[in-house]
Amino acid sequence: MSDTSALSEYAQKVLLITFQLGLVVLRPIALVVEAASVPLSPDFYPFPLATTLHALRVSHAYKGRVKALGHEGAMKARGLGVELAGYLAMAWGGSLVNALLMGTPPPQLLTAWPLINYISVYAVINSPFISPYHPTSETLDTVVPLIDGLTRAFPISGAVLACSTHSNPAIRNSLMYQIILGGISASGGGMVASTLNVFSPEWRLSTPPILSSGFLGSLDFVAAAVSSVIFGLLTSSHPVYVGATNYLSTLPYLSPASNKAAASSGAAGPLMTVLGARSVVVLFLSIVYATKAYVLHGSPSVARVQARRAKKAAEAEAKANAGESEKQGVKVDVKVKESKKAI
Repeated sequence: MSDTSALSEYAQKVLLITFQLGLVVLRPIALVVEAASVPLSPDFYPFPLATTLHALRVSHAYKGRVKALGHEGAMKARGLGVELAGYLAMAWGGSLVNALLMGTPPPQLLTAWPLINYISVYAVINSPFISPYHPTSETLDTVVPLIDGLTRAFPISGAVLACSTHSNPAIRNSLMYQIILGGISASGGGMVASTLNVFSPEWRLSTPPILSSGFLGSLDFVAAAVSSVIFGLLTSSHPVYVGATNYLSTLPYLSPASNKAAASSGAAGPLMTVLGARSVVVLFLSIVYATKAYVLHGSPSVARVQARRAKKAAEAEAKANAGESEKQGVKVDVKVKESKKAI
């Protein structure tokens, strides 16, 4: 019994230290999350920091991908409309798919403000004064995992909350729907962009990358889906989480005394507020993307494998585009010959 008691006391001390360290990390993250939901300037630029950072990150990623594939000149020749449509598809793809699955109007199409927010950021970032100084993707991936976590935490939490309060009981009572929509909300833009091949001036349907890119290719969706579970558990977004919430509420240091008392009767409330749960998701995703950056850019063996895969993908896309160009050329030649015969 004494050994069991000592072990229990040791476990409680470890839990207390872990909880205190977690608070030290989560408090500044919570301040950042709270600040990210506030407009940068109510009078001059009334857009939240979170959406502005997301627009910045997607702008860099989209333009970098177009340049890497060698389509920058062809994209300019096709016109600015193709380029902006591809960028917005990458930025809003997840939200548009979620709106379709939930049977609600896409929020980006209800007002012109989101369009102004994203287009203005894209115009500034790709202006002649700033574009020459763009950092590499490797640098951004390594330096700003917190921004990657922050910009994904908002759509994930929004998707979970929207599902849990939906007017349709089939959606409201489905835990699977929460998890799937949470995963799509943070990864759907990249999947839509790659599936439609919006990085090329000639769009075409292709296999979604999540089905053929291995674990790293599906990591965005998997991490977002796990984050949906974390957020849902901490905010009790579904009845399935009630049992776990009641149990966790009885543990030391994890919830207020009032929640512990309620847990004994099976009626404990959420473990955290939306802000607190969102901060935990930001921390989790930041760790995931910091690890991913190291694996992709810091590990020599993995970097070589990824480089080979990227080279093969670029070669395959170049061949496909060349094939499309040849088909267009053949069509033109046939039309010219038919015109000559008619004459």
